[in-house]
Amino acid sequence: MHSPTIDDYDLGQVVGAGTVGTIYLATERDTGYRVAIKKLHPGVSRDPLIRARFERETTILQRLRHPNIVACYGGGEIDGGLYYIMELVDGGTVKDLLESNGPLPWPSVVDVTRQICSALQYAHNHGVIHRDLKPGNLFLTTDAVVKLGDFGIARDTHSADLTSSGLTVGTHAYMSPEQITGDALISGKTDLYALGCCVMEMLTGRKPFLGENFAQLFEQHLRAAPPRARDLVGDCPPELDEVINELLAKDPENRPFNARSVQGVMLEIGEKYHLDAPLDSSLESVGNGEPADVAASSATEGGRRMLEKQIRGRMGGGPRPDVSWGRLAAIVAVVAGLIGALMVAQS
Repeated sequence: MHSPTIDDYDLGQVVGAGTVGTIYLATERDTGYRVAIKKLHPGVSRDPLIRARFERETTILQRLRHPNIVACYGGGEIDGGLYYIMELVDGGTVKDLLESNGPLPWPSVVDVTRQICSALQYAHNHGVIHRDLKPGNLFLTTDAVVKLGDFGIARDTHSADLTSSGLTVGTHAYMSPEQITGDALISGKTDLYALGCCVMEMLTGRKPFLGENFAQLFEQHLRAAPPRARDLVGDCPPELDEVINELLAKDPENRPFNARSVQGVMLEIGEKYHLDAPLDSSLESVGNGEPADVAASSATEGGRRMLEKQIRGRMGGGPRPDVSWGRLAAIVAVVAGLIGALMVAQS
């Protein structure tokens, strides 16, 4: 099977830029299919550690095939610079949505959290710890599917770590205590702590800790008690408040057992508070033949529909018509009845 290379695409506008790379919109010449291509900046392409991290990210993304993880289609090197080709996710990020709309309604937070947990559990099952979970790395499609991306500092437990023991990596506002102290025994529970930070921010519009610099933030992550979500958002379900508090536990052993258990809580909340809506909630088969939750589970579908309207509103497009098959059948029946009445009148 043909493995795509950058020569198969026409590069378009820049859609993102960071300290080490630039992301371009690109169109496949033969099919017109649109993708995103991330290229390493020429100035850093010769740095052995940066190259190694970029190659590791490409390898990880190619291995993780899941509906809630940004797909990677291939990668390579051109003119001394590395690149990889990935799925184009067209709805911005959770960070974008928070900056433009403010806090999300709690039903939307429940559905986003469920989707993130599905991605995290899959990654953890395959030996990958993200280590940089934050709203800016949670990409959204226009129909409110969440895609976890940017595995640039991910830890692949199947390979040697590229980070020296004792060094901290991550984004200060979302780093677990064990990340801050450079603990060599980083586990998937590190991502669960960052998830707690993300859920708090999505729900309240503020991060759990608000230090003015990294030293203050680190001190708070290590020793300060986080605020309770229900004290900031009056209609937050107690079950959601409790799981956020557990995710933000200082000791990894006091956090939930794994991402799947948090996902289960989200589904229970959805069922208890009737967040379901008519939807096909069948399972899809993804990489390695494993079943994975599709990004639409009927238990939390109401929250996803709310999120979809916000995404489309932010992007200047209206929400999709919410027409179920049952409603469509009723409309057809009414139209058929009118036609029949006209025919009778004419006869």
